[in-house]
Amino acid sequence: MVDAHFHSVAMARKHEQFQAKAKAQRQACIRAEQANGPTVISIDSVIGQEPGELSAKWLRGQLPVDGRDVVLQIHCEGGSVFEALAMIDVLTAYRGQAKAVVSSMALSAASLLLTACDEIEVTPNAYLMLHNAHMNDSELSETERDLLNSLSERMVGMYSTRSGQPASKIRQMMDAETFLDAAESVRLGFADRVVSPSNLRIVARSIPRRIVARMKSPAQTAVARWNKAVAACGSVNVADKTNPGLRLKMLAEVNSKR
Repeated sequence: MVDAHFHSVAMARKHEQFQAKAKAQRQACIRAEQANGPTVISIDSVIGQEPGELSAKWLRGQLPVDGRDVVLQIHCEGGSVFEALAMIDVLTAYRGQAKAVVSSMALSAASLLLTACDEIEVTPNAYLMLHNAHMNDSELSETERDLLNSLSERMVGMYSTRSGQPASKIRQMMDAETFLDAAESVRLGFADRVVSPSNLRIVARSIPRRIVARMKSPAQTAVARWNKAVAACGSVNVADKTNPGLRLKMLAEVNSKR
């Protein structure tokens, strides 16, 4: 009962903070409109529908009614793929131009959101990250695996269309969970140019703990990734075919520890 009470209080406080932040952003939009410039929208929280997260409904409410151009200032670790797809639909239907400026990071679903923008700029310290759709569940049903494969293929098409890179290369990048710095993002077509951060309103934060944990976790070793792939595919042969190069990395890792 005590734990439930503290959880309820924490959630209420988080919701109040989100409401205050949304109000401040609305005021910033009003100031931008009064100056007859593009409306600036900050994407600086997790994409989703939970309290404190940024949803398609929230984004629709941020877009100016007069259809003027918007600038999405993005510093986001990602979130729900479905919500990102809904946000992409909102931006695609919007009659004004949408430009994205990435500060620090547009990871996972946030990098997918970039595919709906007419222009993409990145600051020198920005990173993009591409990976496959996944669920936080080690035991997936066949239907769930099919869904994840379908979502990942849809993402491949969107990244490929935006960047001009072949679908085969995009799949390899997503399978490997690829991080791109600013220069690489531009070189591969995921962004249009590198810009100075001098005019940005976003204050860079440290990489979220859950991202750091993923990068440093033992689960990211080649051995663990191989074991997970075999469990997901049901056989060594299928895992080897669907994860090219992973078996060799696993064997090299095992031999290096002897």
